[in-house]
Amino acid sequence: MSTSTIEMVDPFSFSSAAEVEGGAVIGQTLIELARERDDIVLIAPDVGRGPATTAFIEAFPDRYIDTGIAETNSVSIAAGLAAAGYRPFVFGIGAFLAPKCMEQIRTDIAVNRLPVTMISAWGGLDMGFFGASHHGIEDISILRGTPHLTIASAADDVSMRALMRTAVTEGLPFYIRAPSAGAADVYDTAPRVARGELSMVSQGVDVALVGTGLGTSLCVQAAAVLQESGVSATVVDAVYLKPFDGEAICRLARTVRAVVVVEEHNVRAGLTSLVAEALGRGGVAVPLEGVGLPDGDLAVAVPQRLLARYGLTADAIAAKAIAALGRSRS
Repeated sequence: MSTSTIEMVDPFSFSSAAEVEGGAVIGQTLIELARERDDIVLIAPDVGRGPATTAFIEAFPDRYIDTGIAETNSVSIAAGLAAAGYRPFVFGIGAFLAPKCMEQIRTDIAVNRLPVTMISAWGGLDMGFFGASHHGIEDISILRGTPHLTIASAADDVSMRALMRTAVTEGLPFYIRAPSAGAADVYDTAPRVARGELSMVSQGVDVALVGTGLGTSLCVQAAAVLQESGVSATVVDAVYLKPFDGEAICRLARTVRAVVVVEEHNVRAGLTSLVAEALGRGGVAVPLEGVGLPDGDLAVAVPQRLLARYGLTADAIAAKAIAALGRSRS
């Protein structure tokens, strides 16, 4: 590939097609919540003044704390504020929030069951052109063993808004993966999903496509591709990764001939592993394919090129589904 075709930009310039985009729904929802409640505060470790933060900072400057490049401090400060009666939101870059703050998330927030909502923004491959350090693809595996912590992943802006409101209502330690900048809309209205439940997007009879975050959007697109080939697909959004409804996965797997899991995450100890564990514990034998990111060094490029490189496209997912159906006994 010619170097002239590679785009490298400032992700916080908000002025290029290759930039890190998205996040406006987060700022809008924070403002709505802050107008309804006087205990909402926002803490962010040097994320700039983008669409996810600027509007809130301007509307509620006294309820915003910028900790600088100090993610661990942002989490510990949030824990202290929560212990004092506030409902803090921590807004951080996906590649750093879980990896750098695991001890603070566990010891300061989760063990004490404090009502802190952590938002992991621009995770997955959204900041992939910054280098391997900015691939946010291990957070689920890092956090899923943490007691009392709820882990969720938003498929789109509608889902994100609903999850933020649920987090405040529940008043629990809550970690939310914000929707990918490249995700297409999945929902017209907020899905009615209780904590720990799966969301049924569409129903079919041949194969189950189970996604989370960007994976759900890709599953919807892959189902349309499969339909053209006469394959009927169920699409499920794994909104909640902890608690995870393994029994629902088993019930679903018994109704189809194959299961394909799609995630913008390392395929080790992410959603694919959760599904495999559930099927194993439930004694359900069905062909299973995982579409995600390899457990190794990833390339550096703009997100869309990385997604294509690693098979996170509708056509590639549809091909995986057809291959899995080919291994089915019925």
